[in-house]
Amino acid sequence: MADKKENPHKGHRKRMREEALKGFDSFNDVRLLEFLLFYIIPQKDTNELAHELLSAFGSVAGVLDADVHELIKFKGITEKGALLLKCVMPMATRYGKSKYKDNHKFKNIDEIGDYLMVKYQGLKHETFGVLCLDAAGKLKKFEFLNEGNAATVGVSFREIAAIVFKHNAPCVLIVHNHFETALPSKEDIEMTKAVKASLNSLGTTLLDHIIVSGDDYISMRQTAELASIFK
Repeated sequence: MADKKENPHKGHRKRMREEALKGFDSFNDVRLLEFLLFYIIPQKDTNELAHELLSAFGSVAGVLDADVHELIKFKGITEKGALLLKCVMPMATRYGKSKYKDNHKFKNIDEIGDYLMVKYQGLKHETFGVLCLDAAGKLKKFEFLNEGNAATVGVSFREIAAIVFKHNAPCVLIVHNHFETALPSKEDIEMTKAVKASLNSLGTTLLDHIIVSGDDYISMRQTAELASIFK
């Protein structure tokens, strides 16, 4: 009698859990979603379903933003499972809000970038914001202003000044988001120069202009050809 072939998937979940214990940095989108689906479908290979969901909704963000009624159309996903998927983003948002409270002292630009990426999660339009810090780099307040890109947002220096005065902020960063790339446009650069000059007249320092795009961001101050704007 021929020997039975060993199931190549045997121990797959255990191996993924062991890898997850070291962190999720090595997980691509498919494997990360597959791992989450382990807890929705306890005893079934979820890799194929992860591929199907990403194909249907275009990205991890698309899956997590999908309506419950759309998710339960996929074999294996119950209403209970769909609600678990829908819980991920609210939990991440609460995490960000609880981690960075007022008076939190940012250690570096990467921490500021992480904070702002949480703030911009789920926004459907380009939106301008102002991050107020004290002289020691502690968080005073973040506020959103208008929607639109640098050419159409209609950013009013009067509105920026009002936020600066309201929070008595000696230092600010201006922020907005892109949906395709975090690279600054010509309009972004010109607007930054104008805001910098205007804030100087108030005795307020413009520390940076951060552009957020999904899970990425660019600091204009740390971009070699743009750093001189902030001197």
